[in-house]
Formats: sequence, structure tokens, C-alpha cells
Amino acid sequence: MRFKEIKEISSDSVRLLTEFGSPGMIRSLHKIKEIVSIVQEITEYIEEPQMANSIERMRTAYEAVQHARDRLETVSTLVNEAGLANDITNLTLSVKSRRNSESNQNLDEMVNAFKNLTKSFKILSDELRR
Repeated sequence: MRFKEIKEISSDSVRLLTEFGSPGMIRSLHKIKEIVSIVQEITEYIEEPQMANSIERMRTAYEAVQHARDRLETVSTLVNEAGLANDITNLTLSVKSRRNSESNQNLDEMVNAFKNLTKSFKILSDELRR
């Protein structure tokens, strides 16, 4: 190294040490130290077994909710595609409107049709559960 380079390095070092000793730099370093301390406390708290278990349970619950939502969407789509919801609604309205005006034989036929539709819906539901 040349003398000029050594002089520049020494000068820069003195300037940096002077800046490190300034009140503003000391305040900044204290703030950084406080932040590091807080981050360490949070990290230690998160790493505790009880917190780790809680976080794992929250993740598992979230996944279960997502899975249930996906299955519900699938069931809803299948029910709508099959027209079961409309069929059940129409049949129920028909039974209600004809209950007093039709003979018992017609009412029995509608009740049987409703039962068959309900069984079909249960079979579809059981298939979707698999």
C-alpha cells in the first residue's frame, strides 16, 4: 500500500468513528437494538411448543374448512346440474297445493314420488361422501 492510501483509509476510519459517536447515530443504534430485542422475544414466543401447537391447529382447521368448502361446492354443483333442488321444491309446492284438493290416491302417489326423490338425493349424497 502506498502512503496516500493508508492516509485515506485512516482518515475515513476516523470520520466513521466520529459519526458512530454522534448523538443521532447512538439513538439509531439504540432503536435498532430495541427492535432486535422485540423480534427475538417474538421469535422465542412463536417457537414455544404451546404456540407451535396452536399455529399447527389453526393451519389444520384452515385446511379442513377449505376442504369442506370445496366439497360443498362440488355437491352444490352436482345438485344444481341434476336439477334435484328444483325438483324437490316443485314437488313440495305441488304436494302443498294439492293436499286438500286431490283424492288420497293422488296424494299417496305424490308422497311416494317425494320419497323416491329423497332416496335418490340420499344415494347421491352417499356417493359424494366416498
